[in-house]
Amino acid sequence: MTKKVALFIENGSEELEFIAPLDVMRRGGLHVDLISANEEYQVTSSHGVKITADKKISEIKNILEYDAIVVPGGLPGAEYLKNNNKLIEFFKTMYENKKLVAAICASPVVLNEAGITKNKNITCYPGFEKNIDYKNYSSTKAVVLDENVITSQGPAVALLFGLEILQYLLGEEASNNVAKPMLIDVLKNNL
Repeated sequence: MTKKVALFIENGSEELEFIAPLDVMRRGGLHVDLISANEEYQVTSSHGVKITADKKISEIKNILEYDAIVVPGGLPGAEYLKNNNKLIEFFKTMYENKKLVAAICASPVVLNEAGITKNKNITCYPGFEKNIDYKNYSSTKAVVLDENVITSQGPAVALLFGLEILQYLLGEEASNNVAKPMLIDVLKNNL
């Protein structure tokens, strides 16, 4: 059975942080629904790119049909996501049911709002950690996995964020099978 991911976006979401993971996850064989966290199918990203979502949040009747829930950062998108009560309830439900929850850049504040980060090792965009309750914060790791929680730093590492989600859901081989033809090793070797 194909694993399913709910990737929520909002006006002001950072486009690299949802397009790159979306691409990686779909290349790896995951079914990913790009879901508008508001009631419009069209969302305008933080840099003015207009994106058409697959679904609207109101169309999600049972979040537990998904194996993972993911949000990008970007401003003001992360704030809109953090203040979306229905989305916060979805995160709480997924976390409590041991499903994967993931956020990048500014959006670990969404996880914080859902009460998820308090006893977790996390990372986020530098400076946003001051808005999050956490056990440990890493300023040097691109992606941090702690049990069923993945956090990541920002746009430049969005591909690695997507690969970590893919690896969590489908295993290391699936992640490597996507990373190799995408030349991730070349990228890592040049950093």
